[in-house]
Amino acid sequence: MAKLVRNSQRCHKNVRLFVGVAALVAVCLSVAACKSVGRYAAWEYDQQNIIADVDTLSQNPVDYVKRNANTPVMTPEEQAVQFAALKVYHFSPWRQSKATLSKENAFWGVTAYPHTIGYAENLLPWTKTAMSKLVARQSMRTYPSMAKHAISVRSTSLRVMPTVKPYFFNPTLPGEGFPFDYFQNSSIHAGTPLFISHASTSGKWLFAETAFASGWVLAADVAYVTPEQEREFMAGTLYAIMRDDVPLKTVDGQYISTAYVGGIFPQVAKENTPQTPPVRSASVAIANAKQAKARKSLFEAITGVKLDSARFRKIAAKKLHVMPRSYVYVMVPARDVRGQAEFVTVPVWSKRVAQIPAEMTPKAMAELARHIIGQRYGWGGLYLDRDCSSAVRDLFMAFGVWLPRNSSRQVDTGKKVIDLKGLTADEKQDAIVTNGIPFFSLIGMRGHIGLYLGYEPVTKMPLMLHDFWGVRTFNADRESRAIIGRIAITTLRPGEERRDVKKDYFYSRILKLQTKPGTWSTK
Repeated sequence: MAKLVRNSQRCHKNVRLFVGVAALVAVCLSVAACKSVGRYAAWEYDQQNIIADVDTLSQNPVDYVKRNANTPVMTPEEQAVQFAALKVYHFSPWRQSKATLSKENAFWGVTAYPHTIGYAENLLPWTKTAMSKLVARQSMRTYPSMAKHAISVRSTSLRVMPTVKPYFFNPTLPGEGFPFDYFQNSSIHAGTPLFISHASTSGKWLFAETAFASGWVLAADVAYVTPEQEREFMAGTLYAIMRDDVPLKTVDGQYISTAYVGGIFPQVAKENTPQTPPVRSASVAIANAKQAKARKSLFEAITGVKLDSARFRKIAAKKLHVMPRSYVYVMVPARDVRGQAEFVTVPVWSKRVAQIPAEMTPKAMAELARHIIGQRYGWGGLYLDRDCSSAVRDLFMAFGVWLPRNSSRQVDTGKKVIDLKGLTADEKQDAIVTNGIPFFSLIGMRGHIGLYLGYEPVTKMPLMLHDFWGVRTFNADRESRAIIGRIAITTLRPGEERRDVKKDYFYSRILKLQTKPGTWSTK
């Protein structure tokens, strides 16, 4: 009997232990479920930093080209007007003889930032001492101290202050912190004409004006040009880069810089084109060691593919076509030890460039956009990535269309802008579908812009290609972001399948539709 009691007690003890553990687990699960940002569990949003549009919609712009794929969206006469304006604006810094910005406008960052709390790369506030040194580095008292024409020798950045260090607002706030470096003004492509009006105290930084933005640029990234070099550069037939990350190398394989979609370079005059070994249509004949070395170097310079001699000979022996069928020689600027420009002849595979203005059809724009889709978001061109307005600007350059750098100015620059402010979401949708020209029109929002691609035929939901950081989420009045952080194709209701995204919020920010963007007159 005593043994039975002891067994019963042991059993009850195990039951109590089991019940206690079960209760503890239940409490933990209950607490975890109640730990929420507002009404919904926090883990839902930690796990779901995605939106359905990016996952379900094809991210290949070519898939949205429908009827009239090869029909130009501009007449040859219209495109000629646009291209004439592009050349005037693009080279305008070389027509300057003095700075166009006042001291207040050139150094606007001094007014805006030293009196706010900004955070450095360690996410600690900039100290007053560090900010004072930075302001003093600008030597504002002597502005403007220079008046020189120059050119960028590599893709680089224009900075609000002469530093590569970042300036973030409070990183705990939604839409702030990385990558929103408020010292980043804009990126510029290699080969961009510049007017240099000032230098920092050390000379490490130069203050540059371009046709679309201004700011501090590293002196090592620019070179001064002579009037003769300017004339030579402006006289060449302009070619646009049609791929990202195109290595620019000399015929003998010497690396000069890297080019990206949106960059433009003039073609080398035929009389200055170097003699190269003839290329057969099906194979590269290796007549002797000298010819083989020359062809191998040219192949590597154009394609960016490195091959050892044995591999190159093996490919040639199999009579494979290893050389591009055609290529274009362009002038690429480089900097000598004195800071002066020298133009280097660089062969570029013809598939990677196009003569400006390329015929602007929906298919042509879609093909170009295909090569930048998915690129990471870069505020102000940070890290040579793109933001919304630089993505739009770069896409239009190849077609001879000049656009400003700022999104609000871009949507206002064109033949016909339609004001959508105050309309309902349905009314805005109807206006965009009725008036928008696929792969040409621009949808303008408060602080944002994108390329209209057309609409889904059943629902008539407009589609847009745009570069954006993320979708705003709201949970019990707490704002956050579902980060997309790249160039993507979405509807105008991105993220609305989520419970933390407000219905019609994206539509509420749409203000204008520019049906025929571009610069239709010159200065």
